[in-house]
Amino acid sequence: MNKYDVLKEKLITRQPIFMGNMMLNTSPLMLTAFENADCILLDKEHGVYGTEELIPLTLQCRAMGLPAIVRVEDTQYHLIAKAIDLGADGIMLPRTESVEQIKTAVEAMNFAPVGRTGFGGWGLLRKGETFTDFNGRRFLLPQIESHKGLCAMEDMLTAYGEYISGFIIGPNDYSITMGVPLEHDATAMLDEYRRFYEICDRHQVSCGVFDPDRAHIERDVRFGANIFWLSDDLSCMKAGFDSFISITKDVLAKR
Repeated sequence: MNKYDVLKEKLITRQPIFMGNMMLNTSPLMLTAFENADCILLDKEHGVYGTEELIPLTLQCRAMGLPAIVRVEDTQYHLIAKAIDLGADGIMLPRTESVEQIKTAVEAMNFAPVGRTGFGGWGLLRKGETFTDFNGRRFLLPQIESHKGLCAMEDMLTAYGEYISGFIIGPNDYSITMGVPLEHDATAMLDEYRRFYEICDRHQVSCGVFDPDRAHIERDVRFGANIFWLSDDLSCMKAGFDSFISITKDVLAKR
């Protein structure tokens, strides 16, 4: 089974999903570091990627058979449809707060009669995929980053549940909207997290959050997360290099 089908099955059955994160590195070769991930997030919202930088990365993902999720800059048809044209296998939708935003994304990610995207773009279809295969086979991950978004989740699921692959919390912006900037473990934030996970559990939909360290991973496992959006490319490189420094120091100390 290819990774696209594996990811879809894991999302449906709420199995653990490990999502890598590229924000700053533009070299396609760096994607090989994420070969054991279930999917990779290519961040156009906060990362350095424009169209020219995105194309080599999605090309490499296709060559690797690694599902590429693009976080677009905003909920606009042309941003979402263009990412799909250029080889995105899914979309992370920032600041999702309404059914209307989900409608825009679904229309941009599907052909008629479901949506209104056009047929074009070198990366639209995967190898062996046909026009009739396409609808419903791209992943949509709305990102909940406010109490307003949280309150709209069930309406989103009622209207477009079959097209929503899973929900993701955006902890930084969420904390800002709650008046506790970057205090992810503030009581107000933890209460929002609990309600978020309760909704996802009740509807049996996959869910997760950005996890920068072990403590947050442990917390989110307790809450019920199954999508683990792990760190970022720069932090991963630093952690890897620091681990080699630690190993070398240990060897030197034993001389």
